[in-house]
Amino acid sequence: MNLWDIFFTTQATEPPKFDLFWYISIFTLLGLTFYTAYRYREKKAYQRFFQILQAVQLILLYGWYGVNHMPLSESLPFYHCRMAMFVVLLLPGQSKYRQYFALLGTFGTLAAFVYPVPDPYPFPHIAILSFIFGHLALLGNSLVYLLRQYDARMLDVKRIFLMTFALNALIFVVNLVTGGDYGFLTKPPLVGDHGLVANYLIVSLALSGAITLTKKILELFLEQEAEKMIAKKA
Repeated sequence: MNLWDIFFTTQATEPPKFDLFWYISIFTLLGLTFYTAYRYREKKAYQRFFQILQAVQLILLYGWYGVNHMPLSESLPFYHCRMAMFVVLLLPGQSKYRQYFALLGTFGTLAAFVYPVPDPYPFPHIAILSFIFGHLALLGNSLVYLLRQYDARMLDVKRIFLMTFALNALIFVVNLVTGGDYGFLTKPPLVGDHGLVANYLIVSLALSGAITLTKKILELFLEQEAEKMIAKKA
């Protein structure tokens, strides 16, 4: 099988093995994304880079799904990070929804790389490259938005929990209709399967807590940056 066949194959095998080199490479890229987002977030060229990378990734992935008539249990954008990719990329301006998904995308990218659950295809399949570069683009776009336009008044803890439980309720219904495992609500990683309702509650609580923690860490960072700016001017 040549490289082109591997890239677009529909024959599922098994996900690639993630060794020490994988983790070193990925976390180096994550570190660079955090650093460059902080340094160059105001640069239009930097912003466009991640926007274009995200758009190309989504077009290729969903083009592959469409051309090959992949089942609705796999090809809909109802994974949390996939939804965040679309919202952060396409929703204009400043809003609580874009801010929510940017926070989700920041945590989600870190979680995806710490405990990767890629599709069962060999490297460098389009789904595997999409997993890697799609999450990196999501992190870049999320950080650019949060570092430039974050407003703590838009999202309190109560609203984060309400939005997460509502979002997961929608995904829950989609899973019932399609037989999929969107949002890992059917078979959650790490904690295991405890039944649909229990899975919904566990995932929703864990995700709400993670987004809230991401919000608090970001606010502490932005407060420190504001204090440094005031000290420089004094």
